[in-house]
Amino acid sequence: MSTLDSESTSNQPSRLIGWFAFFLLFSFVVLITAKLLGSGALKSANDRSRWCAVYSLVEENTYQIDKIQARPGWGTIDIVRHNDHFYSTKPPLLPRLVAEIYRAVKAVTGMNLLDNTEAVARIILIIINIIPMTIAMWLMFKLIRTYCDNLFWQLFLMTATCWGTLLVPFLAVFNNHTIGTTFIIYSLYLAITIVAQEKESWWRFGLCGLFAAFGVCNELPAAAYGLGLFFILLKNNPKKTLLCFVPLALVPIGGFFLTNYHATGGWKPFYMYYGTEKYLFVFEGKPSYWLDPQGIDQGKDSFPVYLMHCLVGHHGIFSLSPIYLLTLGSWLTCFLWWKSKLRPFHLLGLALTFIVIAFYMTKTENYNYGGVSVALRWTLWLIPFWLLAMIPFLNRCGGTWFLKVPALAFLAVSLFSAWYPANSPWTQPWLYNVMEARGWIDYSVPRPKFDRKVYSWIGEIPEGEKQDDYWVELQTEAYNGETQIIRLQDSGPAEGGNRLITVTRNGEEKEYLFSRKSLEAGLPPVTFIHNRDGSEISEEDQTFFRGVPKRRPYASSRIRHIKTKVRTDAFKSHVGYTHTDVANSAGVMHRYQRDVWFSDEVPFGLFQFVDRVLDTNGKDVISRQVWEIRAAGKFLPRKQVK
Repeated sequence: MSTLDSESTSNQPSRLIGWFAFFLLFSFVVLITAKLLGSGALKSANDRSRWCAVYSLVEENTYQIDKIQARPGWGTIDIVRHNDHFYSTKPPLLPRLVAEIYRAVKAVTGMNLLDNTEAVARIILIIINIIPMTIAMWLMFKLIRTYCDNLFWQLFLMTATCWGTLLVPFLAVFNNHTIGTTFIIYSLYLAITIVAQEKESWWRFGLCGLFAAFGVCNELPAAAYGLGLFFILLKNNPKKTLLCFVPLALVPIGGFFLTNYHATGGWKPFYMYYGTEKYLFVFEGKPSYWLDPQGIDQGKDSFPVYLMHCLVGHHGIFSLSPIYLLTLGSWLTCFLWWKSKLRPFHLLGLALTFIVIAFYMTKTENYNYGGVSVALRWTLWLIPFWLLAMIPFLNRCGGTWFLKVPALAFLAVSLFSAWYPANSPWTQPWLYNVMEARGWIDYSVPRPKFDRKVYSWIGEIPEGEKQDDYWVELQTEAYNGETQIIRLQDSGPAEGGNRLITVTRNGEEKEYLFSRKSLEAGLPPVTFIHNRDGSEISEEDQTFFRGVPKRRPYASSRIRHIKTKVRTDAFKSHVGYTHTDVANSAGVMHRYQRDVWFSDEVPFGLFQFVDRVLDTNGKDVISRQVWEIRAAGKFLPRKQVK
């Protein structure tokens, strides 16, 4: 064979890998862009918190998000109350930078976040997520090709990097994790070229410091990475580290504290006030989410259970992405890379993993796995370390199919985990759903219970002397466009310990005798309501007071705080519902359902109900009518809903 033929043959694997890398990146961009186009900018409270800050900075020149977060569809639980205003809980540096991108997009296109929310958000996310991450993956590919000497494992690691990590779902939403990880990859690549490849240009040190610090500013748990990287480079070249790395690292760090001071009036980020009055507040009668967190945010797991689920459970690093078992294998065989030029970075990755997991294990008040999310979000920035750590193990032990076959199985599971969420990372992992369906885990909040059986939409009856201001009016718009009104009015005590109540319907008044004792005993309307003369009420009246054609108790649904037009403060309500199936005049079965918002803050214990007629499968709505509070004689002090 000629020398030319030999060179041509040796170049074939390199060309194959080059084309494979191009295909991966091209298809990655196409599919992530498609994923982005199918997602919504405001689907998660996490996203909305950041978008609210961006909008307010550009449109109102303030970090305060009072106005925008009050708009329908923009509300978020990720807010704090500070100096009588609402702010995003997120560190302000990233929203500040993205606000300037939004300002430019608005100037060029004429579109804005309020009127063109999805289009503007997608343009910005392509700029801040997809393009930078594509460059980061290309740099990871270069490192893989340089340090992995096996063609199979090069292709394997490139595929895992591009498609098989839980960073993938986050690229379609506005978050800090993809941006933080992207810039950590940039800095890690530069640091490796400096230390392992001895490319010690001044600009490499400077950019390494700039990118590392900006990555840390977006992933605050990565502060240990910035410190570790500083010492690695200081040992390698003290002069360039101190004169180039440090000064440029101070630029984003300075920006972080400057924007934080501008937003908060102090140096401490808002998220560090978790558990204080900034998070735990009541505004206009509505408590913050963190006063009564729901679901997985309750943080009720013990330390052993939490650690287990973080490693091999429903949010497990190894159970959702078993490719990292290869990382573990490499760490356990450290003798394979102890003399490698990448040893400082393998040691750094191992140390950072231990530090981060240990740190979050101490945060017992935050045992929520990062909230509703497909991954342990606080570990995502460690992924490039975990991928690179596999290389020595694969180089030495990966020559046989005894490792390749299980590795491919690991990759398949990891790919499934990464692409299981359709268009958003703000959902539980597939393994969580499986375990929940089988009854192995349960983070649900038990439904509240009524303190008695409830058969009527009337929740309370007054007692004592006659109360002229104890009345409530509800109204609805009928199908013919006319306004209908129901008025309940206290008319004072009556004989036999009953209460005289005046009910006005369609302009017609009628008095009824109500037995408070029977109501509180959980008896049906036919028992606790009678005509003025003591006789039994008609079937029509029974249907009216039940809310549905047949007697059936109301089931408890949930506690909600609802704002209405009659006052500024929200009403605390205990939502209940009932339904019954009845044939109409044509013999067709329909389901009649009533949902009631009970509240002890309103006379007669309610302020809203909704009537629906559905087909018998309970899915297709035939008609719907909403009755809302119109006025009341007074409002009562809030009590604890049982």
